[in-house]
Amino acid sequence: MNRAKSAAWWITPSLLCLVVYWPGMKAWFRADDFAWLGLGLDVHTLHDLLRALFAPLAQGTIRPWSERVFFMGLYALFGLDSLPFRICVFATQFANLALVASIARRLTGSSAAGWWAAVFWLVNSSQGQVMSWNSAYNQVLCGLFMLSAFHCLLRYCETGRRGYWIAQWVFFLLGFGALELNIVYPVLAALYAVLFARRHFRRVLPLFIPSLLFAGLHRIVAPVPAAGVYAPHLDFSILRTLGTYWAWTVGPTWGETPLEVPAWFIPASIVLLTAAILTVVIASILRRQWLPLFFLAWFVIVISPLLPFRDHITEYYPFLPAIGLAMLGGWAFAAAWRRPVAWEAVAVLVGAVYVAANLPSARTACEWTWERSLLARKVVLGVLRAHELHPDKIILLDDVDGEVFWNAILDHPFRLIGLRGVYLTPGTEQRVGNHPEWGDPMEFVLPPEATEHALEQDRVVVYSVAGPRLRNITARYPGIFRAHYTPSVPRRVDAANPLLAYLLGPTWYEIDQNHRWMPRQATVRLGAPSAPGQELYLTGVCPDDQLRNGPLPLQIRVDGIPLPPVRINPGSNYFEFSLQLPASLVGRPSVEVSIEVGRTFRPPADGRELGLTFGTFEVR
Repeated sequence: MNRAKSAAWWITPSLLCLVVYWPGMKAWFRADDFAWLGLGLDVHTLHDLLRALFAPLAQGTIRPWSERVFFMGLYALFGLDSLPFRICVFATQFANLALVASIARRLTGSSAAGWWAAVFWLVNSSQGQVMSWNSAYNQVLCGLFMLSAFHCLLRYCETGRRGYWIAQWVFFLLGFGALELNIVYPVLAALYAVLFARRHFRRVLPLFIPSLLFAGLHRIVAPVPAAGVYAPHLDFSILRTLGTYWAWTVGPTWGETPLEVPAWFIPASIVLLTAAILTVVIASILRRQWLPLFFLAWFVIVISPLLPFRDHITEYYPFLPAIGLAMLGGWAFAAAWRRPVAWEAVAVLVGAVYVAANLPSARTACEWTWERSLLARKVVLGVLRAHELHPDKIILLDDVDGEVFWNAILDHPFRLIGLRGVYLTPGTEQRVGNHPEWGDPMEFVLPPEATEHALEQDRVVVYSVAGPRLRNITARYPGIFRAHYTPSVPRRVDAANPLLAYLLGPTWYEIDQNHRWMPRQATVRLGAPSAPGQELYLTGVCPDDQLRNGPLPLQIRVDGIPLPPVRINPGSNYFEFSLQLPASLVGRPSVEVSIEVGRTFRPPADGRELGLTFGTFEVR
C-alpha cells in the first residue's frame, strides 16, 4: 500500500466510529458513573487510596485501572467536565480498532480482511452503550490489553524477538486491572498456538498461572454470591444464555431495531447470518483450514465466563466476544472478492443484512444513553443552581420518575457538588418502582411527617424535575402535599438527615458529614410496627478504636422492652442488625428506641465521649 492508502486503511475505521457514535462523545455522566466519581472523596490517607483502588466493590469487582484510576484521576483533574472522559474512551477504542485490523490482517494475510474486521466490529450493536457510558470503559480498556497482548504474541511468533514476548506478558497482566474477562486470554493464546504455532505451545502454558491465581484470589476476597442476579447457575441454562448472546451479536441487542421493517426481518437476519457463519466454518474445517474455527472459538471462549449468570444478561457483554465474529466476517468478505461474481453477491447480501440489523440498534443505544446522561446533567446542575439561590435551605425534588431516579439520584451525585441535603418528596417511591436488586428509593424519600415539619418551619424549597429545567414549586407544594398525605411518625430514620433530627433524643452529637455520633446512650423515635413479625433494622459504623479491646456489646430497648443483646466484632466496622420486635408494640402511634453501648472512647483531638456512628433505623 502507498502512503495515502495506508493512512486511510488505519484512519477510516476510527473516523467511522466517531461519526456513528458522535452522541457518545457529547454524553455526560449517569448512574454508576457518580459512584465511581465519588470514590475519591473518601481518600485522605495512603491507606484510603489503596482501599479505593483495590478493595472489592460493585458485586465484588476489582478493576483499579478501568474504574478507580479512570474516574478518580480524571475527576481530580477536570471535575464534572465529561469531555476528557469521552476523549479517553474514544481514543482507547480507536487503538482497539487499529489492533483488530492489524491482527486480522496478520492472521489472514489480507489488508482488506483486516479493514472489514474493524468495520464489522464497530457497527456491532454491543458498541452503542459502550461508546456512550463511562462506566463501560472497563470493556474498552480490557479490549486494549487483550488485543495488545495477542498482537505481541503474533509478532513474537513471526519474529522470535524476546521483547514482543515480554510485552505480551505486560499487557496480559495489566488486563486483570481492567476487567475479570481478561482471565480467558491464555485460552486464546493456547488455541492459536495449537492451530498455527505448535512449536510455541509449551511456552504459552505459563500464561495460565496468573489466570488461575487471579481466579483463586478473587474467589477469596470477593466470594461468589449464592443468590440474587449475580449468582452463577452451572446448568443447562448456560446454553440458553449462549443462544441469547449469539443472537445479540449477529443481530441487534434485545432483538429490536428502530427500523420500520417486517416482524420477520430480525429473526430471519439472525438465521441467515448464523447459517452463513456455520457454512463458512464447516467448509473450512473440511478443507483443513482452521482460521475460521479460531475466529468462532474466540467468540465462545470470551463469552464463556459470562454464561453462568443467566439472571444478569447485559447488552454490552458481547462487545469483546464479537471481535472473533468480526474477524471471521472480514476474512470471508475479503475472500469472496477473489471468487466468482455469485460469491461477491452473496457476501454483499450477508454483509448488508448484518449492518442493517446492527448499526441502527447500535446508534439508538448510543443516543439512548446520551439522552439519559443529559437528563442527569439537568438534575444535578439544576440542584446546584437551586442551592446557589437558596443556600440555607434543604432541597426536595418532586416529579422524580424511574428514569430520573436510576440515572440521576441513586448513586449520590449531589455529594460531587458538595451537597448532602437533597431529598425526594413523599410518594416518589411509588413512581420509581420497586427494583431491590438496583437500590432502595426509600433511602432518599423524606417521610410525610418530616416533610410537613420542614414545610412548617420553612426549611426546604421544592423543585419539580419535570420539563427542560428544574422549576421552583415551593409556593404550591404544601397544598399538593396536604391533599395526598396524612403525616405519621416515619418508620425509617436516617440519623444524618437534618430534617429528621426532631426524632432524635437530646444526647446525639451534630451531623458529621454523612453520619451522626452518639455517646454511651441515645434514643430515636420511630413509627411502631404495623403488624406482628416486623423487625428493627439498624445500620452504622463502629470505629477501630472501639474494637481494640474486643467485641463491643450493644443493648437496645424499645419502649423500655429489652431486645436480645448484640455485639460488634473486630474486623467488621460496618454493622447491620435486624431484631424481632415484640407483638405488643403493634398499633402504637410511635415507639422510642434506646441504644446503649458497652463502652466509649475519647479521641485525643476531639474530647467528646463517643460510642457509635449511625446510620439508619427502620421498622419493617
